Amino acid sequence: MEWLLQSQFGMVAVGFLLGAIWGSFLNVCAHRIPLGQSIVRPPSYCPKCKARILWKDNLPILSWLVRQGRARCCLESISTRYLWVEVSTALLFGYFFGCYFQNSDLAELCVGCFLGWVLLAVIVIDAETMIIPDRLSMGGALAGLVFSIIFPSLHGYGTLPEERVLSMIDSLLGLLVGSSVMYWIGASAEKALGKEALGQGDVKLMGCIGAFCGWKASVFVIFAGASIGTALVLPFLAFQFLGKKPSKHHQGKEPLSWGKEIPFGPYLAIATLLYLGGLDHWIDPWMEEALAIVSKNY
Repeated sequence: MEWLLQSQFGMVAVGFLLGAIWGSFLNVCAHRIPLGQSIVRPPSYCPKCKARILWKDNLPILSWLVRQGRARCCLESISTRYLWVEVSTALLFGYFFGCYFQNSDLAELCVGCFLGWVLLAVIVIDAETMIIPDRLSMGGALAGLVFSIIFPSLHGYGTLPEERVLSMIDSLLGLLVGSSVMYWIGASAEKALGKEALGQGDVKLMGCIGAFCGWKASVFVIFAGASIGTALVLPFLAFQFLGKKPSKHHQGKEPLSWGKEIPFGPYLAIATLLYLGGLDHWIDPWMEEALAIVSKNY
């Protein structure tokens, strides 16, 4: 194993393998958490016939490909979502393990993998159920405070005890700013539209993101998430408006339309993943420069 970790390819491979395993667990969480079931017991089982899934049929990525998306027990079709979640998590972990080989930044590795996993879980669950579980949002916010004490470099501090305290304060500030800005945006939109515009899950999720990334990143994520959501949703709405028939893939599903509720959590999560994946190197200096200009003028 040691020789494998001495090359960037080896580190990426290890990260990919670990990510695939955690992606498989993410699929379990995405299925069971909305149903209020334990994510530990019972062991993996077929959702249709309830038969226990053997270990050889539960290998991340490989089992789905070998079985061609069919359960061995009852030949029930297994959604491609299971495959893509495992692949996405594997790629995410592989990316951060590769970055760790280059810069030896343990904080970036741990936060990238942990928060990235949480955000992928939010994307899947919120897209399918319009719910962001508190154990992900509020639990993630608490984890952000803890990570900020363990890794004060997240907020630009050293390892002295007083600097760890300052890092935790910055994390708490990010939690409060992220959630409060999101809350007031939602409250204002609700007042203007006469109906609920944002769920409390989105507010709590922004608290989690702010706890890890800080208040400046929170502001970026909110507006970047809104921009990403608009860019992805408008084309579908345009096709609906023009009277295009839905594709075979979407037949039988409720069409996207004006006024229909759309989950915002996935777009916030995507914006945060982009920030963690490298946009922070551009966003942070730009925010610092903007704050310096504002402070100078006022």
